[in-house]
This record gives sequence, C-alpha cells and structure tokens, in this order.
Amino acid sequence: MSWGISMEDNLVDLGNDIIFLYQSGISPEKIAEIKQVDTELIRKILSSVATKTKAKKKRNIVQEVGNQNKWKNELPPDEILEIMAKSLNPEEHYDGQRTIPSRPIPAVDRSDRPGEDSQMSDRIEAERRAAEAPKPLRDIVESATLDEIKRKRSDWEKVSSEVSDLIDSDLDL
Repeated sequence: MSWGISMEDNLVDLGNDIIFLYQSGISPEKIAEIKQVDTELIRKILSSVATKTKAKKKRNIVQEVGNQNKWKNELPPDEILEIMAKSLNPEEHYDGQRTIPSRPIPAVDRSDRPGEDSQMSDRIEAERRAAEAPKPLRDIVESATLDEIKRKRSDWEKVSSEVSDLIDSDLDL
C-alpha cells in the first residue's frame, strides 16, 4: 500500500533526521545504529551538509543596504549637503549625569570617606624599594622614593585639576 510518499521524500526525511540527531549530540555511529543504515552514508550526509553550509554566502543586510547608497564612494553635491545639514537637529548637551535634577544638588565632600590610604601605600612602596638597596643606603632610598612618589602624586593632582577645570569650564567649542 502506497501512502503517496515517494522514495525521494523518504531520503529527504532520512537526511533531516540524521542532521537533527547529529546536532542533538548523537554520534554518527549511534545514528547509523538507530536508523539502520551504513555509518559511511551518515558521514557522507553530514559532510555534504557541512560543505553546503560553508559554501552558502552569509548575508549582511545592513551592508547590502549601505552599498545601495549612491554616494558611498563620493560626497553628494553641496546643495544636498546643505539640505542635510539644515535637517539635522542640534546636538543636546549632556553633563554626564543620568537625569537633569529639578533642584540643585549640593556637592559632597568625599575627602573623609574611607578609601585608599595613599600615605600608607607610599610608605610600603618606599620600604619595598629600600629593601632592594644595600643596607647603608636603605634610609636614603626610602626617603628619596617617598619624595619621588609625593612629587608624582602632586604633579598628577595638578594635571587632573587642570583637566577638570577645562571640562567644567563653559567653553563653547
């Protein structure tokens, strides 16, 4: 009795079953046992699927649409550039805050908050460097290291302060 299913349909179903089972983590040998077919046939089907997948061109819709732009290799005429510039909305200014508060928020003094103890860190670094020096020079190396670290920190704080002032200034660039 024929159910209206051709031999070709059976082969397609078999191929789909094999692919599904393999993608589900079942080994080709186990698939061959389950489907009662030769392991070599399973491997041929899986390799042909892999070959077809590699040969298939991967589409990038964004790139395809972008490549249709008639000005992708050159600028549009000046008249069109002017129209485009006029249609752009001015950029909004963001202060780096999440919201614009409805009332002024006072600045907070964070100097008393626990955090890095820079003096202790400086002493530890100075002692570490002094330990590598000969004994008679250890006090001198420790003192020089502390002075160097303090000078570098002071220079950094100056630069950081200047950058902050530049950022906070109301310069219209």
